[in-house]
Amino acid sequence: MKGKMCVILWTASLLLLSQQAFAQTFARSWDAWFGQLQVGAATGMQETATSYTLGLYKSDENHGYGLDFGGVSLADSKLMYGNLTLSQDLLRITRNLRSPFYLYGSVGLGLTHLRNGQLQDNFLLRGDDMIHLQVGLSPTYFFSRDFALQLSAKYQKQTLIDYQLDNLWSIQLGMFFLIPNFKPF
Repeated sequence: MKGKMCVILWTASLLLLSQQAFAQTFARSWDAWFGQLQVGAATGMQETATSYTLGLYKSDENHGYGLDFGGVSLADSKLMYGNLTLSQDLLRITRNLRSPFYLYGSVGLGLTHLRNGQLQDNFLLRGDDMIHLQVGLSPTYFFSRDFALQLSAKYQKQTLIDYQLDNLWSIQLGMFFLIPNFKPF
């Protein structure tokens, strides 16, 4: 019995050490730029349709900031939006845990442009141009130091509305990847 217990404890300690070694590969420099490509679905104006997002993010420690653009076609309207976002890894608020799993919370401010043939607005881009506030939650799993899959759920609240879109919900799946040697400033 004592021999079996030693084997079990030895095996458990090896498993724990291997998990720790696996997690060590994700200890990385967080002073980096990342790109993002996502596709999914968005709901607004009582309709659901395919959506996309393209983004560029600067990571600094456990938080970051970025710029992203996206679009969706709802009913007879084409919707395009751009955001400035701030994000925080909610699992590492106070200290840096080594794990391939991250949970990013984000908040953003941006401009939404809704183009529709029924609108005769001459302001900016000739459509319904709205300012929006966006909040989101993005579970992210890094397969290596420079590539991850990210599931992103976002809610966008519109202001300055002339047409029918007062909010937009979206859920998207995509890749989050390191852009090596990118140093714009």
